[in-house]
Amino acid sequence: MKQRPTREQIVAIKRLYDRSPDGSPSYLAFRRRFEHFPSVDCLGARWCNMFIGIEADGYTHS
Repeated sequence: MKQRPTREQIVAIKRLYDRSPDGSPSYLAFRRRFEHFPSVDCLGARWCNMFIGIEADGYTHS
């Protein structure tokens, strides 16, 4: 079952996209990069040569 992102995670993804779309043709394509990692309960994806994790509260870290 796919985990839905929280509102805070969506806002964090949008902030990253606004900083740099990193080659994505659209916001939707950028957002689809992020996948849920149940072992650490966060979203994650590669962005600007880093792996970014986004916690449920929107906290973003590399």
